[in-house]
Amino acid sequence: MRNPPAGFSRLRFPFLMIICIAAAFPIAAQSQQSAPASSKDVEIVFLGTGTPAPNADRQGPSLAIVANGKAYLVDAGSGVVRQANSVFQRGIPGLRPAELDIAFLTHLHSDHTLGLPDLIFTPWIAERTKPLRLFGPEGTKEMAAHILEAFKEDIQVRTTGLEGGNTSGYKVDAHDVQSGNVYQDGNVSVKAFLVKHGSWKEALGYRFDSAGKSIVVSGDTAPAESVVAACAGCDALIHEVYSGRGQNPNKLSMPVEQWMKYESEFHTSAVELGEIAAKAKAKILILTHWTLLGSAKEDDMVREIRQKYSGPIVIARDLDVIVP
Repeated sequence: MRNPPAGFSRLRFPFLMIICIAAAFPIAAQSQQSAPASSKDVEIVFLGTGTPAPNADRQGPSLAIVANGKAYLVDAGSGVVRQANSVFQRGIPGLRPAELDIAFLTHLHSDHTLGLPDLIFTPWIAERTKPLRLFGPEGTKEMAAHILEAFKEDIQVRTTGLEGGNTSGYKVDAHDVQSGNVYQDGNVSVKAFLVKHGSWKEALGYRFDSAGKSIVVSGDTAPAESVVAACAGCDALIHEVYSGRGQNPNKLSMPVEQWMKYESEFHTSAVELGEIAAKAKAKILILTHWTLLGSAKEDDMVREIRQKYSGPIVIARDLDVIVP
């Protein structure tokens, strides 16, 4: 963690530590958007910060915004429910598997959706009775329907056999959404906005407003002015990033030039992110889905961001809990 402001706390569950450090930076202007009232803190829980690379220390991309004790998931990477259960066992009730019943997908790349069958079925096995409410870009409803079709025999056995599974908790109430307000309840309001993720027809970021706090999640994106507009002084900007130059870690035979062209069209470099965060006036910049290419180190990534952005920067790790 680097230079967090006053009132900021970060809990690393594997070590059960809370770190609080005094501010060294001025506070940016408050967002003009209103938020539902809440009596409890808003927490950001990182269930997975990884990339498609099979890194045992970094599960697939997924996070939860916990507002007034209720968890709202963004993306469903590999290991999502087990990671949620790990956090639940360490003291956040909203991450109990049976309580996981709402999620927002940024886009349909496999690393962001491999955990979707897990999110549909494992909480149901743990006695979730509500259908999973699922929001995402075009194709979300179709993906959910195909998953249910693929697991139809499992559903039949669990609901008609000795396991006694309920007949509602495996269902999915899926919605293909466009930019604009997509969800609101007594805890949060959620707004989707379009981002630029290479050749994907539609990729989304989300803004969550709750208890006077505003949190923006970029999803996977190349530099996008929509992120700047959505943040506009937000309390936390959660953004993907890459640093350095090198080969695709999963396809070492691919020429470096080809891979860097992909990175530049699908993702955001650390230098570019510094400019975005500065223009957005983000109070805290949290890095997730971060990639280090070639010989790049974490310090290099932060130094590149610092060329434009002088505010606090956090490099998210799996199972981090951050209170903005």
